[in-house]
Parts: sequence; structure tokens; C-alpha cells
Amino acid sequence: MTERAPDVEIAAAVKADELRFEVKPEIEVVPYSNAPASVERSSQRDNLPPQLEEGVTYRDISVSWSIGVRLEDAEGD
Repeated sequence: MTERAPDVEIAAAVKADELRFEVKPEIEVVPYSNAPASVERSSQRDNLPPQLEEGVTYRDISVSWSIGVRLEDAEGD
């Protein structure tokens, strides 16, 4: 059986010629549901290291990110 599509999905993508942070960014995404649910996350970075540094100019960057939430059926389907 094929897994069904997420009930809610949010996606974003950005590209930039240059990107510079004056302060090291702190990023946190916390999905929340008031019902039982499963979460799938996906992200891809091009020309950005795993740990970003303040004062560094990153060039020709792209980031894509998505999150999908699948609500669990009350009957366990």
C-alpha cells in the first residue's frame, strides 16, 4: 500500500546572488499538532555550509525547505 500524501504541506525556496549575516542566525522549526500526527521534513542548501558564520558573504546560494504533516486517523489507519 502506498503512503498517502500529507494532510498539510508547506514549502519554500529562495535563491540569492549574495547572502551575509551580521549575526549568526538561530533557526528552529517546531511542528505542532493537537492530534496524533507524523512529520516529514526536507531541506537542501547549495553553497551554504552546515554552520553559518557571521560576517561571511556566501555567493550564489539556494535553499529549499519543506515540511509535511500527516494526521493519524483516530482508528489507526
